[in-house]
Amino acid sequence: MNKKLLLAASCFSVFAMTGGVAEAAPIAYEDFNYAGSINGQNGGTGWSGAWAGTGPSSLTASGTGQSLYFDQSPALTTDGSTHVWSETSKGNERDFTTAVDLGTETFYFTALVRAYGGGAGVAQMRAEFYDGAGASGNMRANVGIDGGALFAAAATGGYGAGDTAAGAFVDDKTYLLAMKRVGGSSGSISASLIEADGNSATLATEPVTWQVSQSGASGVDLTSIRLLTNSTNPNSGAGIRIDDLRIATDWDSAVDGIVIPEPSSLALLGLGGLCVLKRRRRDA
Repeated sequence: MNKKLLLAASCFSVFAMTGGVAEAAPIAYEDFNYAGSINGQNGGTGWSGAWAGTGPSSLTASGTGQSLYFDQSPALTTDGSTHVWSETSKGNERDFTTAVDLGTETFYFTALVRAYGGGAGVAQMRAEFYDGAGASGNMRANVGIDGGALFAAAATGGYGAGDTAAGAFVDDKTYLLAMKRVGGSSGSISASLIEADGNSATLATEPVTWQVSQSGASGVDLTSIRLLTNSTNPNSGAGIRIDDLRIATDWDSAVDGIVIPEPSSLALLGLGGLCVLKRRRRDA
């Protein structure tokens, strides 16, 4: 089983093993393990239908047998999986099976992202979330990257909308793009680009201070995603890679399977530490 399948299995099974995280709610997962266009592809978990076109040409899977992963530096990992990439205007939309009610729930979105060929300065990507099927109705969350800047907007579409953080995204470095959307009368949207350092402590809790944040009340049920890319210098060999997309209603579910070990792994690590400590004491 390749690394991405293991990640997916972990993401949707670890909660059944632990009684202390019963409220955890993974909604959808997509590892983009396809060949060619993702239009009509129906993989992943938690989706009510296949990826569909949404105006521009369809996003394309890498076809290289390589994927992004969280402790990646500097190269892609060759594991038989794929990711989607773009140097031009592309996009797809998809509905998730379980709606997230912004009146009572918190919405989390994460995806691994990486620029290549100088793409950090020209590449654009955004994920918009709607209350209608097929990316229709009200758009109440927009997060993404615009030429090296991170941005997040509660209800405004387009690249670079809302609050922005310049220079947050650089070339040849893998990040977790993380977004949090809170609804209700005091709602807000927040986002950060978290460097993929391979340290489980990095993702143990959500950011104390998010890099960008904008207020925006909403009580709609988010049911679909519109994933878009573009470039200010198309077909130049500079672009962006996207992988391991997750939607959840809590932080643990939004990052589980990336680097945080399962409870059994933690127990083994603890046992190993005790054994080393005992041996050191005996040899002293």
